[in-house]
Amino acid sequence: MKQLQWAAIAAISIMIGMTISCGRNVFDEQKYKDIVDSISPVDSVDATHTWTLTKLKTTTVQIPDSDDMQRVMILTSNPRETGDAAVVGEAWGSAGEKVLMTFSYPSTMTKLYAALMDDDGYYCIEEYYPDTQSTIDFSDLIVDHEKLSYEPQPLLYTYCFEEEYPAPGDYDYNDVVLRISQQRTGEREMRFMVQLAAVGAQDQIAAAISLGGFKASDIESVTTVDSLSFNRTNGKDLPDQIKSVVPVTKTEFYESFMSTGRHDEAVLNLFGDAHWATGDLLEENFGMMDRKKYNVYNTVSSDHPQFVPRSITYVVTFKSSAGLNGFSMDQLDPFIIKSYNGGNFEVHQYVYRDAQVLYNYSLSVIENLPWALCIPMGDFRWPLEGKNMGFIMREVHTYGAYQTSGHSFGEWAMDHNKATDWYYYPNKNNVF
Repeated sequence: MKQLQWAAIAAISIMIGMTISCGRNVFDEQKYKDIVDSISPVDSVDATHTWTLTKLKTTTVQIPDSDDMQRVMILTSNPRETGDAAVVGEAWGSAGEKVLMTFSYPSTMTKLYAALMDDDGYYCIEEYYPDTQSTIDFSDLIVDHEKLSYEPQPLLYTYCFEEEYPAPGDYDYNDVVLRISQQRTGEREMRFMVQLAAVGAQDQIAAAISLGGFKASDIESVTTVDSLSFNRTNGKDLPDQIKSVVPVTKTEFYESFMSTGRHDEAVLNLFGDAHWATGDLLEENFGMMDRKKYNVYNTVSSDHPQFVPRSITYVVTFKSSAGLNGFSMDQLDPFIIKSYNGGNFEVHQYVYRDAQVLYNYSLSVIENLPWALCIPMGDFRWPLEGKNMGFIMREVHTYGAYQTSGHSFGEWAMDHNKATDWYYYPNKNNVF
């Protein structure tokens, strides 16, 4: 399907005289839109959709008066009852202090748990209802100054990307799959665990993360645990010949773990080539590489192998703690970078679709459709190669990798208030 789409878009480019001028794509946008709309098989999409599966909450926390430094956490479940309570929000404060914190959480959840941990690892926990409560004061505890059998870890989010931007995709959202978590590990320190889980792209793809709301000048340093890098695999650095999507002239992308965006954004550099970043033993010959598809088939062959996902933890030290209590996962903007028609394009989540963090380019004229999805689930199962996520296609409702009636992706696409739990209901024959 992708080959057909690329051929169609190539024909469009020729027909309407798409050219590059002053670093921007210049073409007849209305003609392009009319032709693209005739090719794209997706219909019945909610025009008000933002394609988000989380809610954002700002709340006031009154930390009880004691002598210990306090860490506030918002948990998805009661860790005294389950072994999988995850952290969706964190704030640091002092005893007796009133703290304003912002966090995001899965929109399917109506009850969370507010936890307070002191310097000795003792927890106080109370139930918290984010839709109706505006404050947390730890006055009605269900856990009172006790140790837990485990330390809850940050919720892992899955980010699924389409590589075809600005052309229509095939909507399997497996061209690059990243899993990312965010953890406050100090007053001025945040850690971001990044896992490369799948690469279904047929072309070279780079990736980065924009730290929304923070400028490069706000960052003191960026390192990685054990000095690992996705650009270094099997002891070999990414060759200069394939530093093309992010050109070798952008030396900071390869020589450090942080770049400065076009508007001074703080940007974490992930990798310049997703295939190289898998860690596979690839033969690179002056920029030419046999690009395989990883973890997007349930059968294994030389062209589509399976691999153990690589994970790297980025340690970001901020110059000040200001703003960190309000730094939620919603502010994280992971994006991929690809070359198309002589220019470099970024693929963002829908809410960041106009970001243009590192490059200036013409935005796609296709309205309302996302090329990237963020799923607040660490074990989300992405579609197999060529399997649509589940859009309503020409009025066919039982279609795709997530098609369970009442809990389908297509129903959510048609109405953003419905089937918001669709990602719990995979068609197991269509997902990895």
